Amino acid sequence: MDNQEEQNIETQTDPYLESPKAFHLEMPLYHAFDLSIGVDAEKVYKLLSYSGTIDAYCIWCDKESVFDTQEHVYGTTYSEWKKSSAFRRNMYRCSRNTNHEYFIYYLKTKENLLKIGQWPSVADFQIPQAEKYRKILGEEEYKEFTRGIGLSAHGVGIGSFVYLRRVFENLIEEAHAKAQVEDKGFSNENYLRARMDDKIQMVKDYLPDFLVENRSLYAILSKGIHDLSEDECLQYFETVKIGIEQILDEKIIQKEKADKAVKAREAIQKVHGKLNQ
Repeated sequence: MDNQEEQNIETQTDPYLESPKAFHLEMPLYHAFDLSIGVDAEKVYKLLSYSGTIDAYCIWCDKESVFDTQEHVYGTTYSEWKKSSAFRRNMYRCSRNTNHEYFIYYLKTKENLLKIGQWPSVADFQIPQAEKYRKILGEEEYKEFTRGIGLSAHGVGIGSFVYLRRVFENLIEEAHAKAQVEDKGFSNENYLRARMDDKIQMVKDYLPDFLVENRSLYAILSKGIHDLSEDECLQYFETVKIGIEQILDEKIIQKEKADKAVKAREAIQKVHGKLNQ
C-alpha cells in the first residue's frame, strides 16, 4: 500500500457522525467517542438529542419507513451535557405501525460517549436489507457477507473485514474464471503471479466499473486485517460495506439488463416467426 492510500484511511471521518440514522441505527455496539480529543463533541450532542424523523428500514414492515423520534429531550444545554455523566435511552417509532420501535442505549461520562445497547440489534436491522444480494452472491458468499455485517454489529472489527475481503476476492475470482474461458489471449500464469491491483486490471472487462475505479477497497480491507485495530476496523466498516454494496448493485443491474435483453430477443423472434408464416 502506498503513502497516499494510507493517508486516505487515516483522514477518513467517523461515518457514524454523518447522519442521525448512521449514529443511532447503524453504529455498532461499544462504539465510543472520546469527547476530550479529536471529536466534534457538539456534533455528537446534536445527533444524540436529534428530534426529527429518520428514514430507515423497518424489520417488521419489511420495507423502508419513516421513524419518529421519541424520548429525545435532554433538558440540559450543551455545556451542561458536556460536563455530565448519565445513562441515556433513545427510541424511534415506525410511522406505519406505532408498535414497531427501535431502542438505543448510551452511557455518557464526562469525557466519553459509548453506545452500550440496541434492540433490535444492528444486525437485525442491516441483514434483512442485504437479502437482495443473495442471488447475485450465491449462498456461501451471501453467508460470508452477512457474517461480516453481524460481526461488525457486535463490535468485532478485524473479523468483519476478513469476511468482506473474502466477498471482494470472490468477485475477482468470478471475473478471472470468465476471462479464462472467453479471452483466448488471457495469461493465467501472469495472473496468478500478479498483485491484486494488477489482477483487477487484467480482468477489468468482466468486473463492474465501480469495483475497477475503487479497487483501493482491497487495500483498505487488507490493511484492516493486518495493521488496524478493532476500533479502526469498526470505524471504517460502514464505508467499506457501502462500497461492496455499490459493486453488487451494479452487478444486479447488469444481470437484470442481460435477462431483459434475452426475453426481448425471444419475444421479437417469436413475433417475427409468426408474421413470416
